[in-house]
This record gives sequence, C-alpha cells and structure tokens, in this order.
Amino acid sequence: METPNHLRTGATGLVRSASHLHPRAARRLSANLGRTIGRRLSAQVLSHLPDPPIGGRSQQCSIVAFDVVAFGDRRRDDDVQLYVRSGLYRIIEKAFDTVGVPWRACHREDRGDGVLVVVPAPYATEALISPLADRVRAGLRRHNKLSSEAAQIRLRMALHAGHVHFDEYGVAGQTLVHAFRLLEAPAFKTAFAATRCELGFVVSDRLYDDVIRHGPGLIDPELYDAINVSLKETEARAWVHFPPGAVRPALSAWPHAVGPVAAGA
Repeated sequence: METPNHLRTGATGLVRSASHLHPRAARRLSANLGRTIGRRLSAQVLSHLPDPPIGGRSQQCSIVAFDVVAFGDRRRDDDVQLYVRSGLYRIIEKAFDTVGVPWRACHREDRGDGVLVVVPAPYATEALISPLADRVRAGLRRHNKLSSEAAQIRLRMALHAGHVHFDEYGVAGQTLVHAFRLLEAPAFKTAFAATRCELGFVVSDRLYDDVIRHGPGLIDPELYDAINVSLKETEARAWVHFPPGAVRPALSAWPHAVGPVAAGA
C-alpha cells in the first residue's frame, strides 16, 4: 500500500531535520517514525473495512449460495480441487465487484465445494439477478476455456432474500436454510444436468414474484420456468433460469415439476 502524501511529506521533513543527529539517535528516530506511520496506515485501512456484525443482530439481506458440481469427482486430486476453488473465488469476487456489490461489503462463508454470500440490504437484489448471473457465467466460460477437463467448473447458484441473524459464530436463520434447499433441490439438479450450461441459476418464488415477473432492466421473466422444491421439510416453488439458446428440458421430465400453468394459478 502506498504511503499517503501527507504522511510521506511529514516523514521526509522529520528525516531531514534529524540529519544533524548522532547516527544512533537518528536510527532510533527513524524506527519510531516507521512505527508511527504504520499505525496511521493501519487505522486508515481499518476505517474502510465493513463493521463486524453485532451479536444477535438481524438484518434483511440477500442470500447467494454457490455449489461446484461434482467437486469430489475422483479425477479431481488435491491440486485440482485447490485450483478449482481458486478459480471459483476469482470468478465470483470479480462478478460481485463488477456489478457494483463490493465483495468486501458482503459476509462470506466457505463451504469447501461452494460459497455462501450474504449481501446487506443497501445493495439491490435486482443486480444479483441480472447482471450478476451473466458475469458469473462469463467467468466460468473463460475458466473452462483455459482449464483441463478435470478442472472444468459447472456451478449451481441459488438466490433468496429475507432476515438473517448474525452472532459470534456467523449467520443463521430460516432464510439461509431455504436458500440451501433451493440449491440442493432434486428438480433443480435434474434440470441443470440436462443442459450444457456452465451455470445453473435458481431463485426463490418470493424473488420471482417481487422482482423477476415485473421484468425490470434486462431481466426477462420468460427465461424462467417453475419447479417444485421438495426436500426434507421444505415444500415450495422456485424458478430456474435458462439463458437464451440453452437446452430447455421438457417440464414433464422434471421430478416434482409444476409447469407454467400451475405456476400461474
């Protein structure tokens, strides 16, 4: 990190004024000056970091969950898994920053074969629908173009929103549970497996109704199909996105599919 001008100027003046000192005294002055500048720089860096969550605080947040398909495939040895994880973080961090949702402003938790990202309320959920998914897809396409077959990444992405509880251990709440139910839903996995897309994207029924069906910006509701999420204690509807030109499996071939007629009922 480059020393700010006002610190650099002050340091130069002090060093010059100490030029007449005994060498030992000059060295002590230089060491003390270095520690002072270091403390000031640390304070400046920390002042730009997001405030840590207060224990027990609840916030309205957007939840983005990612999961690498077949991360544990036996063809992926330790070196390949580390390479895939590095590529995954590089892709999604760049995608968030590009769409105006700073990566450093989000709460992140590593899941080994995926990532949980909790986005605070000031950032619009609409940007996480479009163009975030498109940015992630572009990053995956580039990664796969430059990687071996074993290091290719196909990624599932789920988006939901609601109240999230922060404590000293991280985050909790039904909103998070529901996001991961979407990510692991058999209907979503089956639909994505039938395509050749790098990214499978599913959103909650709440976000579809609140945002997507209105078609704001570049969001096209016609590119979403409804599925029924039936997993553990969860029975809910969700919406799978298919980019233009993607293979779109027949709804009748999906487990628990509800179809467009039932979805509009």
